[in-house]
Amino acid sequence: MGHTKIRTRLIIGLGLAAIMAVMSGASIAQAQPAQITMWDIPESDPYTAWWQEYVDEWNAANPDVQVKMEVFPTEEYKTKFVAALASDTLPDIFYGIPGPATEQAWTDGRIKSLDGLLDADRFAEGAMSSCSFDGQVVCMPLYLGAEFVYYNKDHFAQAGIDVDSWANPLQPTWEEFSAAAEALKAAGIPPIALGNKDDWPGIQWVWAFQSRFGGNEGFYNAVSGENGGSYSDPSILKAAEYTQQLGENGWLTPGFNGIGGADKYTLWTQGRGSMIFQGPWLLGYITDTAPEDFDYGFFVFPSFPDEDPANQGLVMAGIDALWIAANSPNAEAAADFLNGFADPDRAVDFAVDTQNISVIKGIVPPAGTEDDVLWQLGEVAGAAPGYSPWWDASGLPPEVNDEMLAMSQGLFAGEISPEDFVARLDKAAGR
Repeated sequence: MGHTKIRTRLIIGLGLAAIMAVMSGASIAQAQPAQITMWDIPESDPYTAWWQEYVDEWNAANPDVQVKMEVFPTEEYKTKFVAALASDTLPDIFYGIPGPATEQAWTDGRIKSLDGLLDADRFAEGAMSSCSFDGQVVCMPLYLGAEFVYYNKDHFAQAGIDVDSWANPLQPTWEEFSAAAEALKAAGIPPIALGNKDDWPGIQWVWAFQSRFGGNEGFYNAVSGENGGSYSDPSILKAAEYTQQLGENGWLTPGFNGIGGADKYTLWTQGRGSMIFQGPWLLGYITDTAPEDFDYGFFVFPSFPDEDPANQGLVMAGIDALWIAANSPNAEAAADFLNGFADPDRAVDFAVDTQNISVIKGIVPPAGTEDDVLWQLGEVAGAAPGYSPWWDASGLPPEVNDEMLAMSQGLFAGEISPEDFVARLDKAAGR
């Protein structure tokens, strides 16, 4: 009898212990923080370091929601991103560029609308227009990789060029730009510094000219083939013609097709060309390679008054952005994390640390840096009515992109006609 009671108590005790263990396990499981996975590319070492610092700061302040940042080399990321799109396995937050590819992902239901989640009013209108599809906010712009024409002020003075005499000192008309180029050539100064061994520095002129003649709609129609679009579009043909004229007019640095790498930047800082068309990454090269007395200015790519006025103020700018996956279980927390990027103090730190043009409204430069060119670039870029994309990062099919780059040197050298240029792009697209 006594043994039976002992055995019964033992069984009951073991049962209670088992129940408590299960309950304890459930409690531990419930205590596990939610995880937000973020995919990004290494835009630069300071960029990656800035984001990691912000992730660490967020995680310390939000023990219930932890962010895990994963950074992949750019080419590896492209492959990974395409595979994740196809399998609907995108992470909570992911890097992408507004354009045909991400717009298709939105149409396919892979991307979450950020309406009501992202504090869009904190961002510059132009940047947010690129991050809006079908009237809805779909991504958070990171920065503007805005490209401008930089010019050597001493060269302009030697050639008798006064930018203040232009109708708009911050953007010449093509006629004013051409007159300046001819004056520089007459003074024995190569008007445009171009190192095109890498192919892409030159092809950017095609992109910029096309935006003046056909705007973003012309480019997107060419990529998609919709609305009768093709790479033989008059705006692209005309852009190829004007690009070829740069070489025909004798406006380029001699030997430009054999100059590549970092040499294309030092080419300009060392005075072997008066103007250069580049993005804000040029600023670092100026700091590293230009003489101490190097004096320069910048202006927006020339306008064509006889063309569609809506396209004349566009600034060519890569707008990198972060997106939230439609199936993210932690979308609201992910949006809170992204909203922290728009904090004014944090936005200033990002601009200073990464040397990128900020997309956040109303931020104030740190004392003593108000005159830095970075902030001037941001002011001009922020006031632009819109932005035209980098073609190679905005949905251009790889086979078309490869063919475009393969023709860059030949187009500038006059070995490939503008007609052949557009025809070969269409052929690469299977048209």
